[in-house]
Amino acid sequence: MEKVNVIIEKSTNGFSALVPQLLGCVASGDTISEIQKNISEAIQLHIDGMKDDGDLIPTEFNGDFELVFTFDIETFLSYYEKILSKRALSRLSGINESLLSQYAAGLKKPRKLQSKRLEESIHSLAKDLLQIQF
Repeated sequence: MEKVNVIIEKSTNGFSALVPQLLGCVASGDTISEIQKNISEAIQLHIDGMKDDGDLIPTEFNGDFELVFTFDIETFLSYYEKILSKRALSRLSGINESLLSQYAAGLKKPRKLQSKRLEESIHSLAKDLLQIQF
């Protein structure tokens, strides 16, 4: 199964998504689940339109494919701010809370190493949470 990257970004009134392999294939929504639904529909419409026009379909769309959603740090911090506080993320990752706030506001962009550090911290938390049973 092919993996197709979908880039999710914060917009002025919600979130937007784009598929780099399909130029012009975009969607918007208020939540990530809405974006996931909308971009799936947009991809299908885009591919149908390409077929109708006789355009060449990128190979990753010729069979089954899986969407992989990629966030930038600003979008992630903005979307999950009510679930994961900057203080908690700072404790998890060791990244200064003030710096995380600057990333969330779009005032600074994290270096690749900082992004990786935050990602690994979130994944570690997710693994810990998956092991909990009640």
